[in-house]
Amino acid sequence: MASQVNSRIDQLSSALAARTAEVDAWIAKTIPGLPIPFYASADLRDSGHKLCCVDLNVFPAGFNNLCETFLARSVDIMRRFIAARFGEAPHERVLVVPEAHTRNPFYATHLHGLGTLLRNAGLSVWIAAMEGEDGDTPAALTTHDGTPVPLTPVRRDGARIAGVNGEQFDWILLNNDLSAGALEWLEGILQPIHPPMCLGWHRRRKSEFFDNYNQTVDEFASAFSFDPWLLRTFTDVVTGVDFLKQDGIERVAAGVAGMLGAIQRKYDEYGIADAPQVFVKNNAGTYGIGIMVVQSPDDILNMNRRTKNKMSMGKGHTPIREVLLQEAVPTRVQMSGVVMEPVVYTIGTEVIGSFLRANPERGAVDNLNAKGMTFYRYCTIDPPATPEECICTHDGMTLYQLVSRL
Repeated sequence: MASQVNSRIDQLSSALAARTAEVDAWIAKTIPGLPIPFYASADLRDSGHKLCCVDLNVFPAGFNNLCETFLARSVDIMRRFIAARFGEAPHERVLVVPEAHTRNPFYATHLHGLGTLLRNAGLSVWIAAMEGEDGDTPAALTTHDGTPVPLTPVRRDGARIAGVNGEQFDWILLNNDLSAGALEWLEGILQPIHPPMCLGWHRRRKSEFFDNYNQTVDEFASAFSFDPWLLRTFTDVVTGVDFLKQDGIERVAAGVAGMLGAIQRKYDEYGIADAPQVFVKNNAGTYGIGIMVVQSPDDILNMNRRTKNKMSMGKGHTPIREVLLQEAVPTRVQMSGVVMEPVVYTIGTEVIGSFLRANPERGAVDNLNAKGMTFYRYCTIDPPATPEECICTHDGMTLYQLVSRL
């Protein structure tokens, strides 16, 4: 992999690595009382000038992309987190509620990997059979390599969810982002649901995440005496938008102009020659849908019909009515000219794995979560002689892991 070396971010990484004990103590002191998500995946951008989380998924769907060596080491992390989360409450039997688009063989591989991790942590695991968009409810899925993943039909039994054949579950692990809305059959049940349904895209907003993330980075940077801009991103939100009807277009353009100016001032401060750019994203979106990158307010005011159509609908044909404006951070990570970005997985606030998302059809600033993307494990790019030498946990990713924990 090629990347700029001895950059500002490399220097910050070295400085914080020398204070690892203090960093861990700061995080431990900050966690109490916070509603930490059960699991998450963080998309990171490392430009060399700065490193930040550019998106967070609290219903991660890429456990199949994680290194087996790293996952094997993560069993204890899962055990500790579950013990801390549930205490003495029953928790040995878990029902995973997946997405309904379960015909995707790679998503089936993800479910198989997630289920394996939970079982290795000592749990009994069932995966709910979900009705797909075609009205069919499959009895099993098949992974990309032909491994069967059995599914369990479930029903509502009063205020509990149970299997139609009498299976009983202590809690629900939600792996459905709820873009189409809350699952009515889960509402009001007695079993705990993790993560809670209120974090689904029917209610969650990217802007709320970035408000919290940026505040956390500000506090961390103050404690360790560095410019928080190095680990955070400028964001703003514009509501009441309809690109097809031209509603709110002028306000989006004005927001873009203001953000481009703010980015340029930071670039001038640090002597960065790049031209500033801004992402315009569906504020309630996922799967890389409803995203564009602009270099000028005119890019908004002069949108063509095709772009307006693209920016009018999110996942599941949900209308886009508010957008997040977000500082675009280019990636310096690449292999053979193909740009990449790190993706880091966590259970609670502990890292359980990471990999690289690549897209040969996109550039260093573009959204890589799009058609043409593929995934690489670090140890696939640089194979170790033995599992113990796997580089997926090497010290060079210390800052990646820290940002994901933040």
